[in-house]
Amino acid sequence: MFTGSKKQLLELIKRKGTISIDEAVENTDLAKTTLREHFLQLERDGYIQRDYVRSGPGRPSLEYQLTQKGNNLFPSYESALIKELLNFLKSKDDEETIKEFFKSFWEDRVEKARHRMDQSSETDFETRIESLTHMLEEEGFMPEFNIDKENDTLSIKECNCPFSEVVKETQLPCELEAMFFKELFNEDAERTSHIAEGDFSCTYDIPI
Repeated sequence: MFTGSKKQLLELIKRKGTISIDEAVENTDLAKTTLREHFLQLERDGYIQRDYVRSGPGRPSLEYQLTQKGNNLFPSYESALIKELLNFLKSKDDEETIKEFFKSFWEDRVEKARHRMDQSSETDFETRIESLTHMLEEEGFMPEFNIDKENDTLSIKECNCPFSEVVKETQLPCELEAMFFKELFNEDAERTSHIAEGDFSCTYDIPI
């Protein structure tokens, strides 16, 4: 996704864990003004977050670290590992454990989403949807949303499936993701496009 100096900076943060702008200057061939601009843009886009670290007397130093969204940019073997786990459980005729796991996982997601939305606002609908969108971004769904006030409809588009390897073994994530929006909003929430069926996104149209 990133190339050039931003990719270099993200890889440096990944290796170091946390880093200050001055440390980034020392470890790259980039100018401080360029790095400051990169830090601000990556923070604004949700790939890094700032923290103030106190290591002695005086003012704490400003350091940056990757967010979950930033960490998701780097290769992970988790999907392949889960796929192998599902195959293993299937070979043991333990389909019930698979169902219980995914059901519990999605129930927790619903509660997490409700909590995030309630924290953002109890009354402003758009603010609540933006909060949900941030959560879906963190999970890797690359979401987009549109509120059609004229037709009282909310459309949420998930442009990426972070469970694509898992879906090859079981359709439970797809079934539960559809239920996710029904439980968050209402039973009339409908999936109108589906990545697993060859579409470019999973789209959910929800009457509001």
